[in-house]
Amino acid sequence: MLSLRKTSLAFALSTATALLFSACGGTHDDSNGSPNTPPVTPPVTTPDPSKGGAISLHGIVYGAPDTSVQADAGIPITMMGQMRALFDLIKKAPDFTQVVMDLGDGNPVHVLDTNTGDKFLPGKLALGLSWILIDMKSKGDPAYADYLATYQKITTAMMTQTNGANYMYANTSWGEYYYLVALNNFKAHGMLNEVFSDAMLATLQSRLTFCDMFGADASGKTNTCPAAGTSIDVASLNTAQNYYAVSYGIAGLRQKLGWSNPALSSTSDATVATMGARDALLYTLTRHIRNDSSGGFSDEASNTHTTYYDQARFDRYSTLLIGEVTERTLEMGNEANLTPELKSYLRKSVDLILPQLNADGQGFNYGRSIGPYGDTAFMEVLTAAANAGVLTQQEMQVAYSFIYKAAYRYETFWYDPTLPTPSVNMWVKGRGTDTYRGKPRVMGENFSLLHQFMYVNAWWDKLGFNGKAPMADADLKAWLDAKPHYTLTWYNQPTDTAHPYSAALITVRDGKRVINLNLSQAPDYNSFTPYYPTPFSDKLIYGTTDLSYALLIPQVSYNGKTYIPVTYYKNLNVQENNGQVVVSFDTAKFRQAAKNATYASDLDLQVHTVLTFSHGEMTRTDTLSSATLTGNLSVETDFTSFADFQNTSPSGAFSVNYANSAATNYGTTGFDSCALSDFSMAAGATNPLSTTPIGQLHSNFACTTNPFALTGGGNRTLSWTLKYADAS
Repeated sequence: MLSLRKTSLAFALSTATALLFSACGGTHDDSNGSPNTPPVTPPVTTPDPSKGGAISLHGIVYGAPDTSVQADAGIPITMMGQMRALFDLIKKAPDFTQVVMDLGDGNPVHVLDTNTGDKFLPGKLALGLSWILIDMKSKGDPAYADYLATYQKITTAMMTQTNGANYMYANTSWGEYYYLVALNNFKAHGMLNEVFSDAMLATLQSRLTFCDMFGADASGKTNTCPAAGTSIDVASLNTAQNYYAVSYGIAGLRQKLGWSNPALSSTSDATVATMGARDALLYTLTRHIRNDSSGGFSDEASNTHTTYYDQARFDRYSTLLIGEVTERTLEMGNEANLTPELKSYLRKSVDLILPQLNADGQGFNYGRSIGPYGDTAFMEVLTAAANAGVLTQQEMQVAYSFIYKAAYRYETFWYDPTLPTPSVNMWVKGRGTDTYRGKPRVMGENFSLLHQFMYVNAWWDKLGFNGKAPMADADLKAWLDAKPHYTLTWYNQPTDTAHPYSAALITVRDGKRVINLNLSQAPDYNSFTPYYPTPFSDKLIYGTTDLSYALLIPQVSYNGKTYIPVTYYKNLNVQENNGQVVVSFDTAKFRQAAKNATYASDLDLQVHTVLTFSHGEMTRTDTLSSATLTGNLSVETDFTSFADFQNTSPSGAFSVNYANSAATNYGTTGFDSCALSDFSMAAGATNPLSTTPIGQLHSNFACTTNPFALTGGGNRTLSWTLKYADAS
């Protein structure tokens, strides 16, 4: 067996333009570096003289001095160009609340009205457009005063206009944080009092707090800060645990501006009351990461756990959170509290990411809220790690090269200049995202994604990479090829009879192809395909957000209800034999296929699963058994392909061939019948099950059993084999 690496991942939303700091040392267990890595000296990279620095991260973000695209950069527009285009779209509208973005699907969106559902919109807009003002001011742009006036008009209206007792625009949590980043950036450039009046700053000081995240439930009620002499109970967080990081960022950035924070207390830990809000929130957040997993990852299932298996939604954000924490800590000048413990968690995140890196800039391919955010999560964690000094010099080169690739992918894949209103595309042309990032939030998603690339670029500029070329593709490929064939990352390891279940990620590398098998309990999302115990891989297998069907798992029908094996994982074992990676595990019960299904509705059905990964092929075998079920059950398993339905042809009753696709053949055993169908259309409209974050699924090969019983100790074995071409 190959040596196993525990890992984790993280995320950071901030801006580096306001920061100058020295990278801190760190500890990690990577074999490429010493246990006590010193502060990193920026490695030497060579710019491509034929491109004038265009083939660099900075070249993609800023381009030429006027932010136009440099020659041979291979992108349609720079990121600053995109941000300026959004500013111009708003600026030319007589009424900014009526600004429309048209994605060509027949349903244009009023992206700055009060009903977008984006409760962060004022902060996103204030931060996104601040990049343009700062750039214009630094260059002495004669149009600066005109753009400043537009900025002041919009920000004032959004943050001060009221409708009865309520503000017209919500701006909670992340929105408050984004706004405070903008304020600190303006202050760092000597522009704060030029952009905002004293009255406006007083309004912002009273409104940009973390109070809305504590106290009342998550019904949408906006809480007020406690009166003088009282405090907020830090345990009263009314949203997911990762919002401790958002509140920490708010408290630290308020403190950096010289603004006071609400006081915090705790009914369970008197230490909290001895700290200021900033440090109390970091203390609480560290305790969350430490206590809610055995591997240092953040459990994102809930802020209230009643049983062990409630504590097991591990996804993009679980690994991203520590990157956010690191980034906030550096951004607010709180480096002294970036402890060895936090750095060790950050290193685990790095170790989860490194085996997944690729030359195409692709990030997470499982879990919720991915798409371009799956790519930028890798980027943000690696940037935080570079700044915290937990990367070796070679890893610095690799990290920068991947981030360049992610930026290029954003410009050439996620950004679509052919839309009626050019924009990032997560919603049309076969793509789909979760309800949380619904299309009415399109303006805000452009702002937040562009900001991520801009602040990351600013950090790498400070690390000595301004205008530098990434590694040569051949060198990056050689580094990637040297990664282990598989990596096992534990989130939670079973410890005793009270805690018997496993949560882990298995990453398999087959040439250039990265395959992830994520075993995560996810009680609030496990009914949705992105959380299935299914191998996910780019352009080969992808889940559909917020929806469920029998994607490569044995979906059971019993007594008129549907059940799926998506939690209660036990006896996880991973081995490599003769070049094959073999993963086996047991599932103790089947869950009803419904969001937040009660545990009382679990089905006493067990399955022993074996997944075998070979070059160009993966096979899954499921053996079902039960000691108590008396009625008949039936099973369905589907494989949905990106291959054109017209180019898909059955090669027998139980297998199918694909053309012009990463998949080449899929076949099953143990089923009674299979049927090939067009998956992209349903009742004359686009099938919502077919829109994945990266594009539309077109064909479905569904295999089913006739009803059968599992009595007298009997069992039923079903299997599928998927063959695929090498990734290009």
